[in-house]
Amino acid sequence: MRRCTVLHQAVPDGAPPDERDVLDAAAAVAGALGRHGWVVASLGMEMDLAAAAAALSAAAPDLVFNLVESLGGGGTLAVAAPALLDWLGLAYTGNGLAALALTADKRATRRALRTAGLPVPPAAEDGWPGPFIVKHATEHASFGLGPHSVVGALPVPPPGWFAEAYVEGREFNLSLLAEGDTVQALPAAEMLFCDWPAGSPRIVDYAGKWLPAQPAYQRTVRSFAVEPELARRLQGIAVACWRALGLAGYARVDMRLAADGVAYVIDVNANPCLSPDAGFAAAAAAAGLDFDAVAGRIAKQGAGLCPATPPKAEPLESNRSPLASGLWRVEGRALALGDDIAALCRATGVFTDAEIAVAEELVADRRARGDASDYRFLLADGPEGLAGYACFGPTPCTLSAWDLYWIVVHPRAQGHGLGRALVAAVLDAVRRAGGSRLYAETAGKPLYAPTRAFYAAAGFSLQAVVPDFYAPGDAKQIWLRLAAGAV
Repeated sequence: MRRCTVLHQAVPDGAPPDERDVLDAAAAVAGALGRHGWVVASLGMEMDLAAAAAALSAAAPDLVFNLVESLGGGGTLAVAAPALLDWLGLAYTGNGLAALALTADKRATRRALRTAGLPVPPAAEDGWPGPFIVKHATEHASFGLGPHSVVGALPVPPPGWFAEAYVEGREFNLSLLAEGDTVQALPAAEMLFCDWPAGSPRIVDYAGKWLPAQPAYQRTVRSFAVEPELARRLQGIAVACWRALGLAGYARVDMRLAADGVAYVIDVNANPCLSPDAGFAAAAAAAGLDFDAVAGRIAKQGAGLCPATPPKAEPLESNRSPLASGLWRVEGRALALGDDIAALCRATGVFTDAEIAVAEELVADRRARGDASDYRFLLADGPEGLAGYACFGPTPCTLSAWDLYWIVVHPRAQGHGLGRALVAAVLDAVRRAGGSRLYAETAGKPLYAPTRAFYAAAGFSLQAVVPDFYAPGDAKQIWLRLAAGAV
């Protein structure tokens, strides 16, 4: 018989509801695994790691179902659980030490997501004028959040807290569940703020999440009636976060959809709450998975019993380009489906609906006019379909200048040099057409910082900045890359 220890933090008498909730999750998981044929025991972990190690060693479980969310009343030390389990050499569920340590620190998570090109709310250092929301850097479960947390002017947060832009807009939860070496994005859930008091910020605060008697709890309603196209876009961003942060097992990504159509990642919760009445279980149910199925799948994943799906391509070798490895193929083939490019743009989570509509218009022009069109395309095919593309063309009324209108790489293909390979292919096409200068324009807002870093790394140089071009505080930047032999 397979033995499993359900590990959770010890919960003292009189603990707040966000702490007591883990007991409901532990009981539900134990019951589900028992029905799957596991012999289950539970263990409440204290700050005494030696005692926990002794208890786990004596139990000698085949699997530890890790539900530890905090130690000593604080979330910061929850990483002690996977660290201890790694040290003991025990198999366990959910995320590993590195992913839990990273996502336990919201500021570190922000930096990692931004480096990966994923949209996070601007901060004061990005020039954001306000309003701001003040969050605890290492506590989850809406710790300390309330109407007072949203402020108009830049605050001076106390130690352990930080401020980022408060994004007014719709809020979504995206739950993710692994199976083998793949990840399933469960149906998108929207948090609706019903009959909300005028002037009160629309946030899921502590009362709205944990205190049923409070009006905020009663007015915060979960809905899975999300527009299908929007849901697919949000799921793509969530999966990109999974890959960027090295997540495993199960996780939840929270987003806010701003008025301009940008979906900002506001939080990532590795090993989110598994209580039967929590959001993860609700998302699984919307996908047709009952609680027993979810618990069993997480346990199989942790125990290494889920078969891995065969890889679709060999991994890239670090000293070879994507084109040389044969993993990507870049060519100027005919555009069979403009929808591919629209879906690719949406998957990045960077472009607004209006911007994507422009991308589709350029595709339509090329398809309608063929070689007479001013727009040229290079498409990068990968093992899972369209991985990236570039749109470029000669600049009107110039002798040899060309414009790089669009260059987009799917999040799952980023970090392998495909973007630079596309730039090289564009430059080669420009040179063969007699061009000498390739210009690219981009926005100056914080969301586009990774784009600007990419242009600099790809050999472009900043030529001009037009202040307030797109909107107040959002400049247009003009970048230049010379073709080989140009001066």
